[in-house]
Amino acid sequence: MEDPFESMTALPAEHPYSLIGGAEVVRESLDWLKGISRKGGIDMAPAAEEGNHRLITVMGTLKPSYLCPDSFNPECLKEVHRAAVVTVEDMKDVHPGLIISQLHRYAELADKEFMEAVIPCPIEYAHRNVTPLDIARHVETPEGMKWLEKSLAPYAKLYPVLLLPPICGMKHSQQIWNQLCSRLRVRIIEMVSIPPGVAGLRLREVLRKALNAAGVYTVESAEVVRAEVEEGSCKAVYSLTANGECGWEADNFIIATGGLLSGGIVTAPGQAWERIFRFSLNAPADTEEWSSPDIFGSSFFASMGVKVNSDLKPLDADGQVILNNVRFAGRVLGGYDFAAEKCGQGVALATGRYAGLLAGKE
Repeated sequence: MEDPFESMTALPAEHPYSLIGGAEVVRESLDWLKGISRKGGIDMAPAAEEGNHRLITVMGTLKPSYLCPDSFNPECLKEVHRAAVVTVEDMKDVHPGLIISQLHRYAELADKEFMEAVIPCPIEYAHRNVTPLDIARHVETPEGMKWLEKSLAPYAKLYPVLLLPPICGMKHSQQIWNQLCSRLRVRIIEMVSIPPGVAGLRLREVLRKALNAAGVYTVESAEVVRAEVEEGSCKAVYSLTANGECGWEADNFIIATGGLLSGGIVTAPGQAWERIFRFSLNAPADTEEWSSPDIFGSSFFASMGVKVNSDLKPLDADGQVILNNVRFAGRVLGGYDFAAEKCGQGVALATGRYAGLLAGKE
């Protein structure tokens, strides 16, 4: 499998990975994340061989990912011929038949024998289809853990590997997964779910705890609506509250507001601009030039975002710094194709950490 770090040497100079120093800085960011996750109770590791894991999703597809928690690691599936694909009765968007038919499309899984399995739902009188998040929270309780172990036991006697939705707990997922594998004498692989993404929420909790431990003050669900700028420096950003606007002053700012879908970038016919500071992203006036005839080809729409220098500070069309104490990170950055390159989370991690390190030095 291709080594993603070797591929970084061929990236253009304006790509976020290239701007911050390439593979070495990305590796440092991944090592940092592994350390933070381990402290928070989640062990993450790269694939056994050079390259990416190919994580199994609840849609039956394989998702490339360099790091993954132990419970999602699919390596053990290479060593066995038979496995059970398990869902919970009335669980939304997790259908073993669909998963199996999709997995059989992949050469490395085509000869595997998969069995469909449905275990009873532990939540009585649900007024809607349950999600993996509902069950994962339930499994955190003693009765939930007992239910899951008892429900899986018959299949564990027949199959060496069980594929589950991500239901092995939330705050104590690593411990719960370890206990289940040990008690049932089976290998469990959790599958990546669609939103609400349990794996992402687990990692969010780990990062939230790390922020609290570092003394970082956080405000959730506050929309930043504008900024105060004087002579090329940001003095404050303003968030909208029930009592009006609230100003936040700082020496340095890091903007990680996401792309078009998250609201960090705004568009109109022939125009695109950054949401908070409202500077132009220099979109082609002719909207036909935003796309490519090749659906997988490069285009302005796919890679639009804030143009930055190696310090991640925003640049205008002439390459001059617009704001000298503001850095951008993550999906709001331009110069890369989030979807086609499948590097969005890596860019978010590497540029976010790098921006924080630079800001901390000033």
